[in-house]
Amino acid sequence: IYSSIMVKRTEPYIERVDDLPVLFGLLQQMGIQAILDAVIVSHGNWQGLTAGWVITIWLMHSLSEQNHCMEPVQEWVAKHVVTLGRLSGQEVRALDFSDDRLALCLKELSKPEVWHAVERRLGANLIRVYHLKPEVLRLDATVGTVGHNPAQHTLFKVGKAKNGSYETQFKMMLASLDPLGLPVAVDIEAGDMADDPLYVPSYRRVKQIIKEKGLLVVGDSKMSAIRTRAEIVVGDDDYLTPLAWLKDEPGLLDVLLSAWQEQGEVATNIFLPQDMPEDGREPDPNLAIAYGFEVSRCRQVVVAGQTIVWQERLLVIRSHSYTQTMQDGLHRRLDKAETALKKLTPVRSRGKRQIKDEESLLSAIEQIEKKYRVEGLFHYTYQQQVTERRVRAYKDKPARTERQVRYQLTVSRNQQAIADAEFKAGWRIYATNAPAERLSLTEAVLAYRDQYIEENIFRRLQGKFLSITPVYVQRDDHARGLFHLLTLASRLLALGDYQAKQSLAKEGPDAELTGVYRGNPKRGTARPTTERMLQAFEHINLLFIPSEMSSAGQAACFVTQLSPVQERIMMLLGLSTSLYTSLQVG
Repeated sequence: IYSSIMVKRTEPYIERVDDLPVLFGLLQQMGIQAILDAVIVSHGNWQGLTAGWVITIWLMHSLSEQNHCMEPVQEWVAKHVVTLGRLSGQEVRALDFSDDRLALCLKELSKPEVWHAVERRLGANLIRVYHLKPEVLRLDATVGTVGHNPAQHTLFKVGKAKNGSYETQFKMMLASLDPLGLPVAVDIEAGDMADDPLYVPSYRRVKQIIKEKGLLVVGDSKMSAIRTRAEIVVGDDDYLTPLAWLKDEPGLLDVLLSAWQEQGEVATNIFLPQDMPEDGREPDPNLAIAYGFEVSRCRQVVVAGQTIVWQERLLVIRSHSYTQTMQDGLHRRLDKAETALKKLTPVRSRGKRQIKDEESLLSAIEQIEKKYRVEGLFHYTYQQQVTERRVRAYKDKPARTERQVRYQLTVSRNQQAIADAEFKAGWRIYATNAPAERLSLTEAVLAYRDQYIEENIFRRLQGKFLSITPVYVQRDDHARGLFHLLTLASRLLALGDYQAKQSLAKEGPDAELTGVYRGNPKRGTARPTTERMLQAFEHINLLFIPSEMSSAGQAACFVTQLSPVQERIMMLLGLSTSLYTSLQVG
């Protein structure tokens, strides 16, 4: 196949290779092509490369070019046909990557039965190949804003975005494994769906992939719905989630804090691991990041006709930095509210509107309190001021008395209520069914602080390498398939991070990768990202010389020699440099 490709060339030319062999090697480690071809049943008239090969090479294009559009793929393949053919061992034709062929692949990936089968096989394969030991599962949802017309779509709908505004969007529910940040299950839903109902289906699909019991499932407050917690209990796993107590149990924090104060129990200080003395001494209390206490209670809920009963620990935590932030915010709101309240009853002068009835005054006070969330934090006194002025008769108008009414509002701060609000600021209630032996107060806080791992996946999907938005496809099934495709790419990036980190850890505690920071070749890191490692493979080319111009009488190919940094990256990723050297012929 490779020889037939070269025979068609009659003049020398240079083909960009760059990071393509690295991407191909990582995709082969994951088994993407074999899994896709085992799941996707091609149409009887399908010719050329299989869907698995088309999607694999498309993923290489998306990651190498940082572009997920369909339009440039065919031209790109034509410029890399020798490299792609040599790597895959297939007869690669640019025609296999037309828009129509790629759209068919997206349509297949959008089908729930196909996508779920791909995820099941891929998840099981990754756990086996990378020797993963699933212990912590994270669930979270994010949204992507699009410019589509919501009236013409079932996927792109107007919903509440993260910034509080309402925009046309889609929603992505994602389950991932620690410490890789590796997506295991991905669901794409309509943008107007609430987050709460998405957790249970995502968790159930993960359990089809990971059969082991005892996972610690971590999620935000939207995972704290009682039925979601019960589902995790039924699955013989543990959960950790902050309670949405203001919505579900608004008086809970007051009850817990009052009981704690009455009992006079000492709070437990929480420290970062690096602040704990290695010799077993007590750490410096000033280094504590938080403190808290815990209580237990019994939970009971009926699921599918079955009564589920379990013991739940409530971890009441107060973070020092969060407390300061909340208290600063409280005082800013108090200042703004006090200024607005005093402006309600200005001194009588030209252009200053006056409130003339008590009902309007009380309504305005209520609106300001609600706007700045300062209900009950001010004392008010007000009095009605009436001014009468005698007006003489004039022409046909009789003499009269004009009566002007205004209210004078006096505002003072409720210092006791403010002190109570300051004390309550910064507290958060976490719920878990994990025993203290598995998840201590400190371990729970640190586990939830690692929720940024999930956010990193979202940032990756929305970053320049994958750029899940903006979305240029117009059909809902094509968009859903594209999102699934890009989450496959995010898995590759997460596994590359993990593989390099593990390899460096085996070399020793001080092992680092250098030469991957532009402008600072001596700078090193023990946690190199896949993106940064891929960028180190720029300017690797393949030179093709046709047989007519070769001294040996046969076509030849030469590839740029890898640098020491590039060879080390290949080793860290568990890849052979033969991915590059095998491209050479002659």
